[in-house]
This record gives sequence, structure tokens and C-alpha cells, in this order.
Amino acid sequence: MKEFVSENRSEELIKALTYLESHQILLISGVGGVGKSTLARALVDLRPVNVPEPFWFSFHDNQDAKLSDILEKLAAYMNAPEIVSFKAERREPGKIDIDKLTGELHRRSEIWLIFDDLSTILADQNYTDKEIELLFFSLRHNTHNAKVIITSRVLPIFENGESLIDVVEDEEKQHLNGLRTDFAVDYLARNGLGEVEPQKLEELATGVDGHLLALKLLVELVKRFGAKDILADLNMYQKEKEDTIKKARRLFDKLAGDEKEFLERISVYRELVSMKGLKDMFTENTSIDIVKKLVDKSLLETDHNGSYWLHPLIQEFSYGDLKDKKEAHMLAVKYYLSLPLPKNPTKKEDLQPVIEAHYHACEAGEYDFAADIIWRYNLPSLLNLWENPRTLIDIYKKLLPDDHFKDKPVLKDKQTHGAVLGNLGTAYSNLGEPRKAIEYYEQALKISREIGDRRGEGNHLGNLGLAYSDLGEPRKAIEYYEQALKISRETGDRRGEGNHLGNLGLAYSDLGEPRKAIEFLKQSLSIGKAIEDPRIISICEKKLKELDGTDDNEN
Repeated sequence: MKEFVSENRSEELIKALTYLESHQILLISGVGGVGKSTLARALVDLRPVNVPEPFWFSFHDNQDAKLSDILEKLAAYMNAPEIVSFKAERREPGKIDIDKLTGELHRRSEIWLIFDDLSTILADQNYTDKEIELLFFSLRHNTHNAKVIITSRVLPIFENGESLIDVVEDEEKQHLNGLRTDFAVDYLARNGLGEVEPQKLEELATGVDGHLLALKLLVELVKRFGAKDILADLNMYQKEKEDTIKKARRLFDKLAGDEKEFLERISVYRELVSMKGLKDMFTENTSIDIVKKLVDKSLLETDHNGSYWLHPLIQEFSYGDLKDKKEAHMLAVKYYLSLPLPKNPTKKEDLQPVIEAHYHACEAGEYDFAADIIWRYNLPSLLNLWENPRTLIDIYKKLLPDDHFKDKPVLKDKQTHGAVLGNLGTAYSNLGEPRKAIEYYEQALKISREIGDRRGEGNHLGNLGLAYSDLGEPRKAIEYYEQALKISRETGDRRGEGNHLGNLGLAYSDLGEPRKAIEFLKQSLSIGKAIEDPRIISICEKKLKELDGTDDNEN
């Protein structure tokens, strides 16, 4: 397909290459299935000889991607570890890290960055992720030597109302229409319809407006039903004034035939899937050679190396028709939980099967099971360790109703619901948003008190203290620490007691009362040593050393 496009989209390719000579960003737009990604791949082959193999990132294949994921992949591609210094500094990436990226792009000679299917993360042309929006805003406005090629069904708009590219002149974006009639006829003839009369080929090509995916479907349909039958269908679609996408949809329905039910089930997968993942969707009525049939019909894509996926438009058609979505999503859960995980995972990608299982359980409406998955595989602790709070926020939000505080909880277990709210507060705290964290801690505290969960109540009180400490309000923090300390002593929670004593020490230090600070820190250190908690010991010893001698000067 790429070779054909190189030959028959020559005008579009020349226009794009010429445009890139004087512009930083090229947007290739058009309806689904028209060939945007294929044109981008053809451009890669025609790039100037001094341009290395481009960076390619597909949003369709990485629908939950965060800024950190993109920067990590860019750092690996450019061999520029300074771009991901936020990992060593244990913080979320932001403008400073994007500036490092554009600075590195400015220092280097020309490279190409390709972002495929950006519309996957857009809602009505607007970005759904503010950090990724900042990345593209900077690529648009900062000075650098990269050429950025973006494919999208729609023109992306920034929060300030500005477009990703200027649209004053029509040439400012590469909007793809269908293939020219003569090129579309050539495509049909080259792909097995050479024996069909030229006039009928022309009628077939114009009948689908040269739409690339529709042409692929036409080839297989004509082989199976004959040109006369398919032309009759197209004439009917024409009379009904159906647009190109609706025509492609009708062709898909006819070509899929008995295999459509299977396509609907596998449409729940949002990542590349193995043969095992496909077979897990088989029913007693599924033919054993269905995968081969679908690949032969161009309805199922494969890299011939064990991975399979659906064209985005085919996936949309199929998922829209799937009646029992819950069953299919739960089969996907079973598949992902069956995949082996590294013994000692070190990055988010190592746990992607678990993240996918959680996603599908939520899509199936099995929220308590989804919550059990994240606790069972220790996702919160590991993602916190690897500095992925935004991924955690997405995971927790899927376990909450639309209005997190007012709507009826989707989780049946009230204690789990409270724990999710509390953990979401911690994730926001780790992002440097203490006020937002407080909202969630207060709701979690309310639930703990309602159900009589004293240990949970103590944890949330302690977290509220930490949040107010982050806001520079140590006196208010002390109020919460004292309440938390009382509960930890009542429940025999020695680790909690040690933490709250240490936090009281830090708060009194912030108030300029070193004697009180030292008193609490020494009590905390004693407990830390008794329970062999290295974190408590380290914090207390460091702070006590810092305070050594200051109590002598206290007024």
C-alpha cells in the first residue's frame, strides 16, 4: 500500500515536502480510512538524505499515553537522557522538561517527529490532556530544527482558541481526499481486478470517492460477489445520498459476513494482540481458520510476526455493533491477566497487561474486580515508585462516578471507595496540588468515620496534615497530626504512630520551635528503630542533625 501511495499520491507528497522546507509543522488531515498514516509513511521514505530515520509515535496504539511516556520515548530515540531528568528527580514532567526537549531539538540538525492519529486524544478538536497540549504548543511556538508531521481527522485547537497550525491560507494543512479516479482505478486493477472492464472499475472507484480503505474492501468484495453485484450496491448507496464513511461502513458489513461477530468481540482490544488474545474471543461457532480469512479479506491487520490489530475505522464499525460488550471486555480481562509479568518489574510498560486488565474490567462495569486487580498487583506502590501519578489518577478515576463526590459510587464496597478517594488525594499531592488533594482526603475521611474504619480515619487525618504542611500552614497540620497520632495509639498502629510523631516534629520545626520538634522526632526515631523502618529512621536522624544545637538558641 505504501509503495502504491508513493506512486499515486505524488502531487500530495510533493506538496508536503515543499511545505516542510519552510514550515515546522505539517498536519495531514482527513476522514478515517482515507490514508493519512500511509501518506506519512510514504513521506518518511522520501525525506532528505541528511534526515535520519524519524521518530514515530502512534496515539491510537498508546491511547493512555502521558507526557512522561512520550518524553521517555523521545529521549531514547535522541539518546538524550537529560530530557527525562524528571525521573531521577522523582517528579512529574512539565514545561521545564518540554523546554529541554525543544532546546535539544534546536541544537541538533534536522530530525523528523511523526505523531500519528492525534485525534485519538482529542474531544471536539480540544486536547484531553493538558501536558500533551503543552508539548504541541511548545513545538508550535519554540524555535527548533525539527520537522513535526501530525496526522489527525480534525484540526487540533489549543485551550486559548489558537489552532495547531495557521489556517489563513488553504495550503497550511494537507487535507486528504480520496484518490483521483485514474489512480483509484489503477489501484483496483493492480490488486486483482485487472480482468474487470475499465468502465466498471471507474464506476467502482467513483462510487466510493477514491476512499483508500473502501477501495481495499471493494477489491475483496468484487472477488467474492462480482463487479455487477457490488456496482448495484454502490448505485443504491448513491441514491440514498450516503457519505463516504457510510459507504465504507456498508461495504464492511457485506464483506465481514459471518465473521462480523468475531470482529465485534476483538474490537474491544485497544493494543496489538497475540493469536492467544484472538483465540480467547472464539466461541463454539467460530471457524478454526477465521483469522486467516479475515487477514485475506484485509479486515484484520498483522505484522506476520504474531501481532494483530484492526484498522481504526474497522474497529469503530465493529465496536459500535457489539451487543454484549461486558462479555467481550471480561474475556479481554482474562487474556491480559494470563500474560506473564517480569519477576521484578522496573517500569510502567512491564505492568501494561495489568493496566489493560483494569481498563477492561471497568469497561465491563466490574468496578470492584477492577479495584481488586490494582491492589493485587500492587500498582499504586509501583507507579508511585516510578513517578507515574497521572497514570494512577486515570486508574483511580475509572473507579469513581462522573461526579466523584455527589453521584452514587460505582464500587459496592464503601471501604474500597474511600480508599480510592484517599489514594487519589495522594496522587494529586504528589503532583504538587495539595488543595485538590485535601478535597479527596476530606471525602475519604468522612467515609472512614461513617463505616467505623479507625485505621483509615487515622491515615486520612495524617494525609490532611501533610497537605496543609505543603500549603505552608503548620499549625493546621499539627491539629490533624495530633488526631491521627491519637488514633494510631488506640489501634496499636506503631508505624502510623512513628510517622505522625515525625510529622509533628517537622511541623514544630517549621514553626520555629526546635525543642518541641526534637522531642517528637526522638520519639519517632525510637519507634522507627523498634520496628526497623528505614524511612522513619532516615528522616528523623537527618532532621535531628539539622536541629542539633538550635534548641540552645530558642527564646
